[in-house]
Amino acid sequence: MDIILIVFIAVTAVMVSASVWDVRSREVSDAHWMAIGVMGMAVALMSDDLLAGAVTAAGYLMFMLYMFVERVKGTLALLVISAGMAMLLMAALESEEVYPMVTLVMTMIFLLMYATGAMKGGADVKALVVLSFVFPAYPEFGSLVWEPVYPQGYIFNPMFSILLIALVISVVYAIIVNHHRSGGKRIASYVTTKAEAESSFVWVLEKMDDENVRVTPMIPFLVPMTVGLLITVILGCPLFALI
Repeated sequence: MDIILIVFIAVTAVMVSASVWDVRSREVSDAHWMAIGVMGMAVALMSDDLLAGAVTAAGYLMFMLYMFVERVKGTLALLVISAGMAMLLMAALESEEVYPMVTLVMTMIFLLMYATGAMKGGADVKALVVLSFVFPAYPEFGSLVWEPVYPQGYIFNPMFSILLIALVISVVYAIIVNHHRSGGKRIASYVTTKAEAESSFVWVLEKMDDENVRVTPMIPFLVPMTVGLLITVILGCPLFALI
């Protein structure tokens, strides 16, 4: 069996476990992301170019140190991130492959999204980063419906596709929930009591009065992300149908 297929099955199992935790408590152990990150490092080390693979794995390790070691903060964090960036750039130059750069770009995008507040869930960002280690390219066994087209495939890479699909699913889910709970009046939010909001997984958007608040559901983003992973790897990126 193809090693990447085995890794995909293992990663999917980890994502399903994380999704269950996300639905139940909106809190997910970092052990999930460490496991996927280690799998990404292992895949890199299996590269035909041993030097580039080792440098790539070292770059992944730097980003994992930044995400999972609490003492890596401030100036040290900047040094660790810079080291990770430099290693992935070196791997791309040494191997003359685009994929280390794809991982680097997507990783920095995800970290910047979290830093700027564009993405609120720390677990979601960690999941996207470590998934980018494993899937910088579309695996050969997948893309059964939408085959990747290059060079567009470097931009519409697996992580771009996973995030896009997850966002679409999340928006549709939020619209349905808000429309239902607002009595068909709104699609972006609904009004509930403070007590109900405190016992539910919601984002409070506005205080209406002493008793009521306007909220929107706190989506367990790892669930649509897992669906996006399955669709992207097995079927391919839907955007390729437009090319």
